[in-house]
Amino acid sequence: MHQRRLSPEQGRFILDLKGIGISNTEVAEKLGITEGAVRYRIKRQESGAQDGRRHKFSSLNTYHEFIHTWIDDYKDSSHRPTLKALFNLLKGYHNYRASYDALRRYVRKHFPEFVKKGTRIRIETPPGVLMQIDWKEDVTVQLGAPGNWVKVHALVFSLSFSRKTVVILSADRTLSSFINAHQRAFSLFGGLPQYIRPDCLRSAILKWRGERSWLNERYKRYMNDLGIAVFPSRPGTPTDKGKVEKRIGDLFKRLNLRHAIFQNLADLQGYVDGELFIAEQNWSCGATGLRVPESFAYEKRYLKSLPESFPELPVKEQRTRVRRDGTVWFDGNYYQVPGVYTDKVVLCLHSGLEIRIYHAGEEIERYPFLPGVKGMVRLTEKALTDDALQLSPRVRGWALEVARRQVDIYHELLGGIPG
Repeated sequence: MHQRRLSPEQGRFILDLKGIGISNTEVAEKLGITEGAVRYRIKRQESGAQDGRRHKFSSLNTYHEFIHTWIDDYKDSSHRPTLKALFNLLKGYHNYRASYDALRRYVRKHFPEFVKKGTRIRIETPPGVLMQIDWKEDVTVQLGAPGNWVKVHALVFSLSFSRKTVVILSADRTLSSFINAHQRAFSLFGGLPQYIRPDCLRSAILKWRGERSWLNERYKRYMNDLGIAVFPSRPGTPTDKGKVEKRIGDLFKRLNLRHAIFQNLADLQGYVDGELFIAEQNWSCGATGLRVPESFAYEKRYLKSLPESFPELPVKEQRTRVRRDGTVWFDGNYYQVPGVYTDKVVLCLHSGLEIRIYHAGEEIERYPFLPGVKGMVRLTEKALTDDALQLSPRVRGWALEVARRQVDIYHELLGGIPG
């Protein structure tokens, strides 16, 4: 029979049983110990002797005060270090030569509160109230051809009630991509939550202060226009958005990204969406006990209606003067406007999806936003077809051909990666 040390409670239990006339053998059988251990406990109690094993000298007694001070320094900290840190400190600076297990046993015996695991409570939120979001960064995939490894990013949205999840892939993590991903996700959910809980990333949060956190101004305006309150999670506390963290882990464990080749970002997005759809048929909702699709069908009734049109929140805006060649320099590129605006001040807005140019409150030109482009001269048919522009038909035709095909050429060169 395996011998183990008895706890004080078991020692008292032995004496209580003996007090009512139970034999040593029966007591030993109840506790799963030897009859000799029962006799030893009774004899020691009758003689008043103490268990010598509990008072054996430990080499760690020499470090007791240091260990006590180290533990006391972290008693009120929610992010205390592990005992490995204490072990390395003792070994590196205090000539400690015993094992890590010996230190762990010593701390458990003399400082039980330190090794006691903290408790937490599981909560669920009502339908339609909260959506959690987080980035899955630097996802390495092959796009376009074997061996063409690129890094993409996934912004993951998850409704806290039903666990319904949407993943939006992007080539970067700019504010433009961040806001555009929100808009696409809301459309796929078919509604808006009351609160959204992001991580403390700079695209959303400038300084964390709970519900009074300082938000990125453009993100704040965007959410205010939609009527969504931002409830950021605490810095360094992934459990604050544990539901979306779990969904990210569950989903990306099942994706075959290492051995697959995708044509472009849209192809990868389709693959991720398909795998997510299959997974959600088996994932369950903690609030209902049902599968995610059934739970989401119920929660969708509680989401706020989508707006007729999403707010256009400029990622960047700037007033600038039209150059003599009829172009405007804005956000790293030249944008052509009709010649009548030469030398006039215009307002340029980067909405996240488009570049729009205004004069005196009137829109005079707009261009699709092309990520990652710098130094490009964006031409417009409106300016090139102006009769006042002195161009030969052949040269005008060449310029018009470029103007009409610039976006197509861009996507052909990039292989559709910016998606």
